[in-house]
Amino acid sequence: MNAIVPASKVLVVCYSRTGTTRALAHALATRLRADVEEIRSGPIGVLRALADTVFGCDVSVGGTLKDVMAYDVVVIGTPVWMGTLSAPVRAWIVANRRRLRHIACFSTQILRHETNTFRDMARLTGKQPVARCAITGQTSAQDERRLIDNFVERIERKLVRIDNLKWAA
Repeated sequence: MNAIVPASKVLVVCYSRTGTTRALAHALATRLRADVEEIRSGPIGVLRALADTVFGCDVSVGGTLKDVMAYDVVVIGTPVWMGTLSAPVRAWIVANRRRLRHIACFSTQILRHETNTFRDMARLTGKQPVARCAITGQTSAQDERRLIDNFVERIERKLVRIDNLKWAA
């Protein structure tokens, strides 16, 4: 599907410690003609970040620069740490969940194994994602392209339905 997606309908939000999730977020933003916002956390080390994730500790993240209510779909990206979403993404979701209309979720992780990431994101937002995409270090380049294409297509289909509802109103 090659739907024309108007600018500013989609916001891609991500946290990335190593740059992998950030790179995917920017690639998705280009494909979706979306704005990007990176979640910033305080100066936390790797061990502290993992501990915060495992124990569900509150972490401090920078304020949201974009008004998430201005977007039809917010695409949320996170690295997978200890089988779930990173603590900075969890904190961002908690701070913004009541202002999100529709969400899509993507994750990056080193190993391929079942995680609770998308279930936890849905629980925290109170919304089922319109699309999900998990990229692992074991995903081949061809499979990665296919997964991303399907992810983008599902988001574009949702945007078309939202546009149709706006025209009907």
